[in-house]
Amino acid sequence: MEGGIFDIQHFCTGDGPGIRTTVFLKGCTLLCEWCHNPESQCFAPEILLNTQRCIGCGACDATCGKGSPKTILADAGARKATCPPGCRLCADACPTLCLEVAGRRVGTDEILEEVMQDEAYYRNSGGGMTLSGGEPMAQPPFCRELLRQATERGLHTAVETSGNGRKEDFLAAAPYVNLWLWDIKLMEPTLYRQYTGGDLDTMLDNLNAVAATGAQIRFRVLFVPEIHCTDGIAESTAALLQKYPQYSAEVIPYHLLGNAKREKLGLAEKRFREPSASETEAFARRIGIA
Repeated sequence: MEGGIFDIQHFCTGDGPGIRTTVFLKGCTLLCEWCHNPESQCFAPEILLNTQRCIGCGACDATCGKGSPKTILADAGARKATCPPGCRLCADACPTLCLEVAGRRVGTDEILEEVMQDEAYYRNSGGGMTLSGGEPMAQPPFCRELLRQATERGLHTAVETSGNGRKEDFLAAAPYVNLWLWDIKLMEPTLYRQYTGGDLDTMLDNLNAVAATGAQIRFRVLFVPEIHCTDGIAESTAALLQKYPQYSAEVIPYHLLGNAKREKLGLAEKRFREPSASETEAFARRIGIA
């Protein structure tokens, strides 16, 4: 079975227990304004252009015929700067390596072959394979098949998810997931829709359904100071965590690394503020994470 991915990273230590290989799936059900991987949002392959490296030689334009990536990004924006699956003509022709194509179609067998190259590290550390994105559950059959094959090979599996998607897809994948890394983005329905484009009730319904299966879940609570320090947000987040005392939680502070990628995609910069360590610790205490 084939699906869309944009990266595979080895020796990850923050995406579940032990040493892991994280497979980043392309496409997301949300459009979060603070997204750290904006190249993951669109399902189609996208051009990333590092303008500081571009020397204007025209090699990409001559090879591709769609117009230079710089022109495409300026005229249409990154959401429309799509390429045929597997096409890398412009990137391969670029002499300064200023072009990347984020996204490719790949089969589950090929992914698992690469993942299994580090099997010894997983065995020794208690690690395994993590699916991230994007939103893994935005490609339900592909995601489930990857997890099934990994489970058959005896790997520990984790899925980082926003909790958005169809409930039946989450329940179909659940038997093959050892750990859900569940994002808690914003516990206020209107603001949730404003900043993510999604529906908070859908996330909560899916969470309830997955929790009812006896699944292992770790909450990952986003922290953007100018959003989450407003009245009621910390309290509603704390109430959610108290509802599930059997699960662990951590705070994920916002960082600016996504803006460099947004620039390469031709998207406007988002100017949220990075929190200090003391602010993050204070927020964690406020929502009940010691």
